[in-house]
Amino acid sequence: MMRRWGAGGAIAASTLVVFLVSSCTGGRESHAAEEQLPKKNPIAANANAPAAAPTVDAQQDLKSISRAIPIYAGARYRDDLTRRDEVTIRNQYGAQSKVYTLATDDSFPQVYHYYTTYLAQFRAYPPQNPYPPEQQTWRTLEVQLNQAMQDPFIPGDTIQANGQQVTLQVAETEAEPKTVIRYIVTPTPIATASKGGGVGPQTAAR
Repeated sequence: MMRRWGAGGAIAASTLVVFLVSSCTGGRESHAAEEQLPKKNPIAANANAPAAAPTVDAQQDLKSISRAIPIYAGARYRDDLTRRDEVTIRNQYGAQSKVYTLATDDSFPQVYHYYTTYLAQFRAYPPQNPYPPEQQTWRTLEVQLNQAMQDPFIPGDTIQANGQQVTLQVAETEAEPKTVIRYIVTPTPIATASKGGGVGPQTAAR
């Protein structure tokens, strides 16, 4: 009888322990893998980290001045060339001036032909030979677009004569890219801007 009671007592004691454990864990067994570890505070972002440089969309910026501004389809904006040109342009045209430098591996005659043909639709732009001179070593083109793009033969978009001033410079280079295209934007007219001058031989970075 004592042995039988001892076994029964052990079973009862075990049942009581299981009941108490189940009560503490919401009616189910507790497993170590399910325990919630205390959450750590996320690493705070470095407030002193330099902000990413804003992406420049040269075409959108120029089209915001006038949808009529011609942009050579084969040219791509070059941030490295733009930064290099900014120092010279601001020294020459003032601190408020901006420059967007594009480049293409197309030959200078191709680019020259596109711009002179496009500008020929405006009466204010004097007729030009659609091809550049072949004897010149380093060929260039410079056009003050606010002056040239007035009085079109076919009614269309123009540039405000008294708005932001845009000067186009196209230059043949000594290396790749073969042709560099600059758009110089100033708040006031550039007195020195004239057709066919102002840009010397260029050495473009790859």
